[in-house]
Amino acid sequence: MNTAGQKFTVSHDSPLLKYLYEIFPGQSKTGVKNMLSKGQVLVNGERRTAFDHPLRAGDSLLVLAKAVSMARESSENAREDVEKTGVKIVFEDADYIVVDKPAGLLTVSTAKGSQSKSGKKEATLYAILNAYVKTDARARRKEDIASGRTPDRSTAKIWIVHRLDKGTSGLVVFAKNEHAKDILQSRWKELVIERRYIAVLENRLEKESGAIQSWLVENPKSLIVYSYPEEVRGGQLAITHYKVLEYVRRGKGVYTKAEFSLESGRKNQIRVHAADLGHPVAGDKKYGAETDPIRRLALHAATLVFRNPMSGEIVRLKSPLPAPFDKFEKIEK
Repeated sequence: MNTAGQKFTVSHDSPLLKYLYEIFPGQSKTGVKNMLSKGQVLVNGERRTAFDHPLRAGDSLLVLAKAVSMARESSENAREDVEKTGVKIVFEDADYIVVDKPAGLLTVSTAKGSQSKSGKKEATLYAILNAYVKTDARARRKEDIASGRTPDRSTAKIWIVHRLDKGTSGLVVFAKNEHAKDILQSRWKELVIERRYIAVLENRLEKESGAIQSWLVENPKSLIVYSYPEEVRGGQLAITHYKVLEYVRRGKGVYTKAEFSLESGRKNQIRVHAADLGHPVAGDKKYGAETDPIRRLALHAATLVFRNPMSGEIVRLKSPLPAPFDKFEKIEK
């Protein structure tokens, strides 16, 4: 077997272990079984450990060297560790990583809000993903060395492209190198083809669709963003489009499920503009909500479509509404 592994095309139907005995006649049965138990055997690209896994003629069989198998397992474990935090990796290539963030997780630490109630440093999405790419890079270097390839020894870290509020769930993009980050940020309006949010607003929204335009200014002490109908010093122009999807109820409360799209990406933009409409996002006490029907901010980044500037690929991603949104019951308009 070479350092990387050995490839086979299965010639006839057979249980996996029996077939391994056939193609490794010089190996002890214990040694062959260890190939399976140590995760060295891939069938059609997927790791298999069951002795009786059925092989079919034409299947692809790859038996990895032990060092390569261990490196790949380390990389897989790193990904599993990310998902144990509630974060789901939905897209990843050499330059970008897109994840589905749960509500309640900070994107990145801030001067305020990075300490938990117990006084301990609060977990952030940035820290979780940074640890992941570092572990993954170490595993890949080990695999390259075991396979006889020159390892990539460049620094592994992630770069923030944009953020979601702590209470908002959904799709967030990070870059895996500074060049990729700079390109996507500088050409954001051109490259981001579609970005849509779903929010549940208090009470019935009167107009079926519309747009809100205002200038937003953040108070650096309170971190509250204020909205002004005309341009003001230090204000950032923000334009938000909305349309009503349906009316829903939760208990005695009546709400509007609406879809939002942004022409600009300002901090708290949807939350502030929903309040401007007189219908704050449910659960958003900061901007005037009086109810908290699902015990979280009812705002979700549901759709992201962008052109990957490095590969030219159109990346289309959707995140389903989290389970708490199912607690709303649809009502007739």
